[in-house]
Order: sequence, then C-alpha cells, then structure tokens
Amino acid sequence: MSIAIDPKAGTHFTGKIFVTPHALDEATKDFGVERGNAPVFVMDNLRKASFISMIVNEDGRPARLFGYKRMAFVVAPDADTVITVYPRHSVNQTLSAAVLKLLQRTLKSAERKEKAADKRTAITKAELNVERAGCELRKARSNSLTIISAMDARINEIDAELSRLDRELLEIKREKTNLANSLVVFI
Repeated sequence: MSIAIDPKAGTHFTGKIFVTPHALDEATKDFGVERGNAPVFVMDNLRKASFISMIVNEDGRPARLFGYKRMAFVVAPDADTVITVYPRHSVNQTLSAAVLKLLQRTLKSAERKEKAADKRTAITKAELNVERAGCELRKARSNSLTIISAMDARINEIDAELSRLDRELLEIKREKTNLANSLVVFI
C-alpha cells in the first residue's frame, strides 16, 4: 500500500538519524517504548516509512511528514532529524468517506465477478453433466468396444473439465475472500 503513495518507501533514510528529546518523550508516552529503546524504535520505524507530504507545524515552520503502520514522523525539512512522532488512528472525514466509497466499490466489483463466475460455472457444469449422461447412456446401450472406449475417454475429459471449473471458481472465491480480509485493515 505504501508503495502506491511513495515508490521510494523504506529507502529515504540510510544514514544517521537524529531524534529530538521531544520525539523520544512522545515515543515513550504514545507507543509504550522504554526511554532507552526509544531512539532505536523511532529510527527503525522511520527507515521503513513512506514520505507523505511537506507540511507546516503549529508554528508555521515547514517539515516533512512520513508514515509507517499508523505512526506519523515529523522530520526536519533539510536534515534527518525527527522532530516528533505520534500515533495516527483518526482520519479526515472527507478522506475517510472517499476511501470508504472506493473500498465499497472494489468489494462490490469482486462480488459481481464472483456471482458471474458462479452462474457461468453452474451453466457450463450443467451442460457438461448432460453431455456426460449422454455418454453414459450411449456407452450402456452399445456393444462396440470402440464406442465404449470413446465414451470412457470423453467421460474422463468431462470429469477433468468439471474439476478445472471447480478449481477456477474456487480461485475467484479466494480472491474475493482475500480482498474482503484485506479491507479489514481500513475499518
């Protein structure tokens, strides 16, 4: 997900990072990190972060905003200095509504795809089962070993096709299930 926002995610900080005492205090307070472990905690997570945008702080000074796993990092605009760090669990209502609408559309699309695949598979399987029954009937009526052998071969082909259809439908259902499970992250 962060790759879509920032293709360079996780590569912005390769050298030394300075973490201000204020940022260490906030990491201790907001993330339950022991003060001695706070610098490493902040630096390790910042190294994995995505650049979000240039922002201004409460004083109107510019800064860079990075994010990683619901952690916001405010970094100096011209140095690798973490000014502050804080959790971010709430979202702007306009953005939330737009994202929710997109998620709902994506899920509905996956559900439509699954429903169409269900119907298409059911029809194809019914047609194949009718053909299979015809082969069984022809095989039962015949005394010719050639016809019996041909019908057995066609029945085996139909059985393989039915199995393939079941696997394809299951894969589409798994895709939708995976998508639905992934949506939980945004709820």
